[in-house]
Amino acid sequence: MSHSGNNYSIPFSKKRKQLFLTLFSAVLLVGLVDGVAAAGVNNENHSSSSSSNNLATEIFEPHHAIINSACSAARHPELCLTTLATAPIHAKRQIKSQKNVIELALNITHTTVEHNYFAVKKVLEKRAKLLTEREKTALHDCLETIDYTLDELHTAMEDLKLYPTQKSLKQHANDLKTLISSAITNQDTCLDGFSHDQADKKVRKVLEKGEVHVEKLCSNVLAMIKNMTDTDIANEELRMQLSSNAGGSRKLMSSAGDGWPEWLSAGDRKLLQASTVTPDVVVAADGSGNYRTVSAAVAAAPTKSSRRYVIRIKAGVYRENVDVPKGKTNIMFMGDGRANTIITGSRNVVDGSTTFHSATVGELL
Repeated sequence: MSHSGNNYSIPFSKKRKQLFLTLFSAVLLVGLVDGVAAAGVNNENHSSSSSSNNLATEIFEPHHAIINSACSAARHPELCLTTLATAPIHAKRQIKSQKNVIELALNITHTTVEHNYFAVKKVLEKRAKLLTEREKTALHDCLETIDYTLDELHTAMEDLKLYPTQKSLKQHANDLKTLISSAITNQDTCLDGFSHDQADKKVRKVLEKGEVHVEKLCSNVLAMIKNMTDTDIANEELRMQLSSNAGGSRKLMSSAGDGWPEWLSAGDRKLLQASTVTPDVVVAADGSGNYRTVSAAVAAAPTKSSRRYVIRIKAGVYRENVDVPKGKTNIMFMGDGRANTIITGSRNVVDGSTTFHSATVGELL
């Protein structure tokens, strides 16, 4: 797994006048405090009024008003401001719109998540002999969910680059909000693995501040995305209404025109509409198919498939927990009816499994 990102700091020139040097020193102090929070220290209890005043006087450049406006919609406005203060001045000077603020916030959040990944890895490596098997499993769950978070944030960053083109505003909004909401949920999923006995809680405490910090950063991004997209959608609907009143034609933006969601590809629509579907492989407990277990069929499925890979599961009871790794993309399960094809697992927290790995069927991506 490759992890990359920018380590933000706030440079300042020795040639600047003393006034500007003082102002930059104040901003740098705020940035350093928040940098510590990214490693697991929550900085929200520091003086919010002081950080706001420092940012409010930051050379009075145009980007400040845009950042201030965007952060006012965030769930944690002061954290939003202090986080963006850690960005280099040249990055902030490129801000021309609310979208640019969100892009910068996403970039910083992505870097913070990377730091959390290595922090968890460090705990696993340094405390390996002191950890129980359940704690090791929970830490590996955290690494997996953080990996999902990195993918989701990266996808959101790429999707935001295309905004508001390529697809409808509503679809853009739904996709972006879904990605960031999932990233927020991942932090809770990580921490949930350590909430069942006193020993686990000690490990949880080591990770908690870093995970909560990321959750707050993501919630800020989500709130800003919602504010931006809600405004743009409302403006678009107003323009369409005015155009309609003036005798123009209104275009449908939220559907594919045939009753299917816009995000569903033509190939998937055709697949779902077909009266019969030819599977790639068949799972049958009695040995009449290609595999006897669903897990075996998933393991044999292609990695990063560009098309739907259909696994038909014949009638029967399959006592297994099916884990679908994120690399196994575009997998489609097709059974013989909910009353006939039954997949049931027996993992549970009491027996030592974590909540993340107790699902009968793993996450499909």
